[in-house]
Formats: sequence, structure tokens, C-alpha cells
Amino acid sequence: MIKIKIDNKEILIDPRLTINMYQKIQKNPKKYETPTEVLSLYLDLEPKELRSLPVDEISYIADTITKHNEEPNTDIVLTFKYKGIDYGMENDWGNMTWGQWTDLEVFSQKDKINDSIHVLMALLYRPVKVQEGKTYVLEKFNSDEVWDRANLFKDIPVEYWFGASTFFLLMSTTYIKNMESSMKTTMRVKKIIWTGMKHLPKWLVPKRLHDFILS
Repeated sequence: MIKIKIDNKEILIDPRLTINMYQKIQKNPKKYETPTEVLSLYLDLEPKELRSLPVDEISYIADTITKHNEEPNTDIVLTFKYKGIDYGMENDWGNMTWGQWTDLEVFSQKDKINDSIHVLMALLYRPVKVQEGKTYVLEKFNSDEVWDRANLFKDIPVEYWFGASTFFLLMSTTYIKNMESSMKTTMRVKKIIWTGMKHLPKWLVPKRLHDFILS
């Protein structure tokens, strides 16, 4: 944490970029090319309010922030604590609800993803119910809680998203490939069954078998 004083008021700055800050920068990257704009973003102040700060202090804060974010941590964070609550990444992909999966698909579309990072994090992470070492069980997914959690997650480090997005992309790609493989296998089985049925005497073919196979 970095400590600075403005108008006799001490402010602590976490050099890690939050999801909310990252989204603002992505929307207007040219605006945040100057140290003053970056600092005003971190401090939630107008650039003119920084004019009273010593040059050395501004330079030190800017350098510290820059160095930290040049090589952000991109490791997958499976669990983290925020505002006194432990959150964990989804670890039961096979039993995800349909609503959770479809929301992940919708909000991860290329034209929505940057604006939806906090929502995706709220879909991927939820409170830990029980934890023993590295093993944990999450609270049951509740779609009514997603938006409140998403707003809360705007202020968590965007580093958590960098790791989670890599893992989610890997999981979703694997899932889609498995689905495609399963569908191809099913179609091959249907083709073999129907080809074999053609060679049976008509009186051995159930009347509804054709409709059943195509279904």
C-alpha cells in the first residue's frame, strides 16, 4: 500500500489495478497515457486536485503503480478474501446450472467482455461454504445474488480476472469440444443402427423406431 497526504488527510493506495479502473482505461486508453490521469483514477480525484501535491511524491506514486502493473500476477486465484468473505472459483463444472452457463456465454462475447468482467467474475466466483486446506465447497449458485456480487467485485484486483479468464477459456473450449465429440459419436451410432435396420425383415422393425432414432 502507498500512503499519501492531501489536505491533511491520509489516503492509502493499493497499486494493483481494480476491475473498475481497468474497464475505464479500456474504454479510453489515450486519456490515461499521462501519469496525472492515472493518479486521478487511483485516487478518485479530479486532475486539478492533484496540483497541490509535491512533484517527488507524484513521481514516486506513479513509478510504483507503473512498476506493479508492468508485470501483473496472472496466476489462477482459486480463492480470495474480500470484505471479510471467502470466495472461490467454480469447481464443479459438470453440475453448473443452465442459467449460469448461458450467462457466462452471453457476457463473454467479444463485444461485451470488457464491460462485463465484474459480472463474469460474479458468475465464476461465489462464497465458500466449507474449506479444508485447498479443498472447498461453494454455496449453491443463486442467480438473484449475481448482480450484487458483480457490483462488489468492481473493486477487486483485475489480476484475479487475468488468471480466471485463462482458466475459463480453457474450460469452455474443452467443454465445447467434448460436446461436439459426443454429438458426432451419437450421430455415428444412429447411422450404424439405421444402416443395420435396413437389412432386417420389415416385420422385425418396430413401427416407431425410425422416429425414435431421429429424435
